[in-house]
Formats: sequence, structure tokens, C-alpha cells
Amino acid sequence: MKTKIFKRIATAAAALSVVLTAACAGNNVANNAKQTEQPAEISYSTQAIELDGVANARQLGGYVCADGKKIKDGVLLRSAALDALTDEGVKTLSDKYKLEYIFDFRMGSEREARPDKEIPGAENLSLPVLASSGYDDETKAAIVAAMASGDPDQRNVVLAKHNGLSSIYKTMLVSDEGKKAYSEFFNKLLTLEDGRAALWHCTQGKDRAGMAAVLLLYALGADDETVKQDYLLTNEAYKDLIEENEAKAAELGLNEDETREFVGLAASVNEHYLDLALESVKTEYDSVINYLKEGLGLSDDDINTLRDKFLE
Repeated sequence: MKTKIFKRIATAAAALSVVLTAACAGNNVANNAKQTEQPAEISYSTQAIELDGVANARQLGGYVCADGKKIKDGVLLRSAALDALTDEGVKTLSDKYKLEYIFDFRMGSEREARPDKEIPGAENLSLPVLASSGYDDETKAAIVAAMASGDPDQRNVVLAKHNGLSSIYKTMLVSDEGKKAYSEFFNKLLTLEDGRAALWHCTQGKDRAGMAAVLLLYALGADDETVKQDYLLTNEAYKDLIEENEAKAAELGLNEDETREFVGLAASVNEHYLDLALESVKTEYDSVINYLKEGLGLSDDDINTLRDKFLE
């Protein structure tokens, strides 16, 4: 099953590469509050959930946030796309987690190509973070030329040489499409019923879904290190696929930056991308908390409600 999942991911990643285009705490979100130390190690094994047929499936439960409180177990879930979810996986989400919301951050074309499996009792919301490929005209022209070869690796080389993934991270959170999608994500989370769970995903559960987790962790009062470590867990989930693409990059003679982009398009995340996204937010809004308020429209009461709802 693992091999099949990786093959599906690799195929989807090639397609996606064409179209894919703070820490505050306490009841007053304007003030910093005391946090306890995070567990010594955050690893994929401690956060992973058993979701048959789906890669990169994990939860935010257990992370220390505002006032030293921890995120509730089994409530906030993230993953890759749900199109290959087995019947057993459907049952897990429906019966074990009592899933209420699925947030799908993919574009419409991606949803049509690989529709999510239906989960009884769960509402599936389409919240596209990207309206289009996200690439500038020069990059789009280069992609079209590379596609003529029919070689997905060559296409990714072109994207790597044009900093394709970096360009998306620079605008993902501050674009109108991104702000609209993430605002609706938070507005729906505010209505989640007690005892039920929410799951969000994109194609591989690493970039668009990763940024949703970053924003939510900051809203709940997590520190920078916790946010970063959770974001980087994707690299444990896709370890084999990452190594495979690193070997390809070496064979293709790509330099360090091009290798980062090439492997990132296929499977990995990198602190470089997280930094680009956060820098874009801080340049325009000064801080993530200000972005949540001014960019996404959350109030202090909303942030406190999220903390009351998801921390214990």
C-alpha cells in the first residue's frame, strides 16, 4: 500500500507542479503568557494517525500552546488528498474521529481529477488557496515549452530553475485567494461541535495544508519552534520519495537551490519556504497575529474561542 501511495503522490506532484501554481497566549491575545516546555522531540510517529490509503496523515494533538495548555487529541487532523482513502479509512474518520468538516485547499481542477471519498456525516468544503498556477508569465512560458518533451522530470527542472515553489510561498498567504480560503477555514473551525473533528488537506498535505497548520498553531499560541517542527514532519512522511528525487536532482546536475526546488515540488518541505511565507505576512501585517486579525478578519474573541475550544 505504501508503494502505491508514493506512486500516486509522485504522479499527482508532477501534475500539481504545472497547475500549482505570534505566539500569543492567555485570554488577552495582545499579551504574551507563560508556556511550558514542549516535549523533547516532536516526530512523525508521535503525531501520525492511521488512515488507510492516505499519506502524511497526522494530527496537532499534544502540542503545548497558550498558558501551557495542550491541543486536544484527535480533533485537528491534516493529511494528503482523500481520493485513495479505503473503506476502512472512511470508517475511521466517520466512527473514530466523528469528522464534521473536511477543508480541501486544492484548485477545482485538482478536485475534479482526484475527488475526495465521501465521509458520512462530514461536510466537504472547497477552499482553493490558489486561483491559478501562481507562476508569472515567464515561468508559464517555460513550463509550456518543457511540457512538449512529455518528461515530468524535465518540467520540474524548468520549475526548479525558475524558483517555482518559492514564488508560490511568497504569495500564498497574502493573495486575495489565500486570505479568502484561510479566513473561511477559521470561521468554520469556530463552529466545530464539541466531540467532533476537522481535517484539512491539499494534494500532498504539505504546502497549502501546511500553511493552514502554521496559522492555526500560531492562533492557539504555539511557539516558533513547535510551528517549524510540525511543518517539517512532512519530510519524515515522505522520506523515501524525497531520497528518490534527491538522487534524480544529482543525476540532472542541479545546484543546491535548484535541488531544493526540484525535491520540494515532488515531496519535501524546507525552512526556506516557511520563512518566505512568514516574511510575506510580517512585511504586510507586522506579525502573524495581526495577519489573523487584519488579513483574515478574526477578532480577539475569535482567537480566545479557538483556544477555549481546542486546548485543555
